[in-house]
Amino acid sequence: MKNLPGLVLLLALLNPFTTLASDQECANSGDPAALENIRAQRQVFNRAIAEQDLPSIAKVLHQNIILITGTNSDVYTGEDAQLALWSEDFVSADRAVYERTPSCIRISPVVPVALEYGAWRGVRVNIPEEFASGSYAAKWRLVDGQWQLESEIFATEGCGGSFCPSGEPR
Repeated sequence: MKNLPGLVLLLALLNPFTTLASDQECANSGDPAALENIRAQRQVFNRAIAEQDLPSIAKVLHQNIILITGTNSDVYTGEDAQLALWSEDFVSADRAVYERTPSCIRISPVVPVALEYGAWRGVRVNIPEEFASGSYAAKWRLVDGQWQLESEIFATEGCGGSFCPSGEPR
């Protein structure tokens, strides 16, 4: 886990931002074209997950992407690790489709990065009572004119069926 110092820094930086986002209304800020581009990239990513489109997922990911899952805080570092995770998920018999819905995007006025906050939900294919959901924060970076996902961190706050640790819906 060679990126551990970077991961610790990411978590420390995201904590106050996620508190800010959850404690008050977050106003989108930054260049309107950049905001729209990030929203479009998020839609591409959501659609690619639903359609099991690994090449489209790869186009959205930064090569050094960090993903921290919501329930177990599993850490996946790098594009290859995340693509392997999605590949495994796509062939699973109990596959879930995950969607992120942004509620706030803030573009940095200092460097070419942005933070996105929102809600996520994963639902087993054809079994809507089997789900996990919660909040997330994502960091985007502008690379060669394209916004790419650099990190995502999730918190599981709701569940149903086998997604619930205790088996009880919440």
